[in-house]
This record gives sequence, C-alpha cells and structure tokens, in this order.
Amino acid sequence: DLSGSLDGHMSDAFTPTTLGGATVADVRNLGASVFTVAIGEQMRAPAERLREKCGVAYQVFDRLTGLAANDALMRTLTELSGRPVPQRLRRQRSQLQDAMLDAHFFLGGQSFAIGAEPDLLYAVASMVADLGGTVAAAVTTTKSPILERVPADEVVIGDLEDLETRAKDCAMLLTHAHGRQASQRLGIPLYRIGIPMFDRLGAAHRVSVGYRGTRDLVFDLANVLMAVEHGHKPTDWPLPPAALAAARGEPSIQPA
Repeated sequence: DLSGSLDGHMSDAFTPTTLGGATVADVRNLGASVFTVAIGEQMRAPAERLREKCGVAYQVFDRLTGLAANDALMRTLTELSGRPVPQRLRRQRSQLQDAMLDAHFFLGGQSFAIGAEPDLLYAVASMVADLGGTVAAAVTTTKSPILERVPADEVVIGDLEDLETRAKDCAMLLTHAHGRQASQRLGIPLYRIGIPMFDRLGAAHRVSVGYRGTRDLVFDLANVLMAVEHGHKPTDWPLPPAALAAARGEPSIQPA
C-alpha cells in the first residue's frame, strides 16, 4: 500500500523505507471483513485468495473512472449498508453528468493514443469511448484479462516507440512523462497519466476516480483540446458586400 508514501508529504527524519501503508495487523484483520471491494482487474487474485482462506465475499470493479462505473459502486455500497446514497454524492454525480455533456462537444469524434498499464489503460480508454472519442492506438505493459475489453481495435503490449508509430494522426497522446518527446515530434498535445510523472508538480494529488475525479479528468481532456483548437478570426465569417464596403469607406451600391 503506497497511498501513504507517494502522497507528496515530508517526514521529520530520513528513512530508507516507505512511510505509511497497511500494517501487518491490518492485513490480518482482512479475514474478519464482511465484504471485499476490489478495484481493478489486478486486484482479483488477492480478493479470490481472501475468499478461499477466510470466506469473505468480494466484487471486482474494473474501473472507477466513469459514470456507470461509479453508479455500480454506489449500488453495491447501498445494498451492503442498507443506507441511501448521500446527497453530496448525488450532487457530485450531477456535476459529472453536466461535465460530460459539455466535454463531449470537444472529445466526441476525436482520436486518442493511450499508453498505460492495463487497468489504467482500460479506465481511460473506456472514459474516452463514453464521450464519443475513438481509441486509435492502445499500448500497454503486460498481459491482463482486462485488455480484451479495452474499446480499441488493437491493444499492443509494447513500449513508447510502438505508441508513437501508431499515434501520428491522433488528436491527443495520453501517457506518462516520458511521452513528451513523442508529443513534440508528432506535434500533438500530451496529457500525462500514470507513473513516472517527474515534469509536473502535484501529480500525487490528482484524482481521476469517483464522480469528482472523473469530472476533473473530463474537464482536463476537453481543455487540452480547446487549447489547441483553431482560433476563429474575422475572416472566418466574411461580411456581406454592403457591410464590407462600409467598413472600407466605399460607397455602397444598392440594387436598382
């Protein structure tokens, strides 16, 4: 558990080991859980192992980036707790709906190239597809059952060179910080996802899961495309002849 190690904090003294995370006692107590929520296909194996050893039921959520994905989590938590979804989460869901409505005008019909580990690739590619975009290039690091469900014609297990050769006609490149050279060579914008993230500050605090995290991701992707969108100029809308003549100080010729 690296959640307490990679969260951008400073310790009082140097230590060669990571800080925070699950303790041995926490791990032992997992066997007394009522239910296991496993997030990502890579968590299926430990969830199954816990069920085998301790009889704890589980459910795997393949992603928590997206509207339907978070709705599924809310339904499960509601059933387990016997309580309704809190109003604050309903509000966040409504905000996500509004964000998706606004962003789909910019993301829909666009092509994307994504390079990430399997679970992140699936989550981001599915989010792009939800908004009407096309995953034209999908490259990942290792085999996983989730790759069969990535909304792309082909998923390549390869490296950044494989991603760059397939991304030349895409509107956006999504991968970690080492993708910046490919972005420059191809002349397309880069949205940084995954690890490593060494050329931007605050990456440890960016959230792309849950209703709010998905909302922010949707806004970020749309804003990247808006920033490189063609800026309209007066010449994009030619004036009528009479108005053009008046603007030039010429006499207007009226039809007989």
